[in-house]
Amino acid sequence: MLREHFRRMIKDNKLRISMSEMARVTGVSTSQLRYWERKGYIHSRQDDKNKNHYFGLLTMFSVFTIKYFLDQGFTLTVAVKKERQRKALGRIFREFFADQIKDVKQLDDQKGEVDLGTLADDPGTEVYAIVDQQGTHLYCRPVTKDDD
Repeated sequence: MLREHFRRMIKDNKLRISMSEMARVTGVSTSQLRYWERKGYIHSRQDDKNKNHYFGLLTMFSVFTIKYFLDQGFTLTVAVKKERQRKALGRIFREFFADQIKDVKQLDDQKGEVDLGTLADDPGTEVYAIVDQQGTHLYCRPVTKDDD
């Protein structure tokens, strides 16, 4: 299934972006990213063909976090230390994203539903989110059996 393929990509940390995309998305220059990589603060993988650097999802969280602390006035050393203390949050997010999102359905052009599975203390009730122009809203409903 496509859903299982995406879940495996997230869990195995195979979602990657290039260095130029990382710089564009995070606002951290490519020269800063190279420096942070040389210092061992972040890590990338290089492809075999042209040796381009690719960063995983957790590294993107690390870059955002380091930049956040730098923007708050901390030194790079302190920003990296604080980022490492918070790195567990990135792992938790990745695990949640990979394990808990059961299905995503498009309801119309600007509205979708995310199935978050059943409640641990009430397996007869499932949690879902509706995402639309007003934001994201969580709801519960009884589990229904598919007739497929």
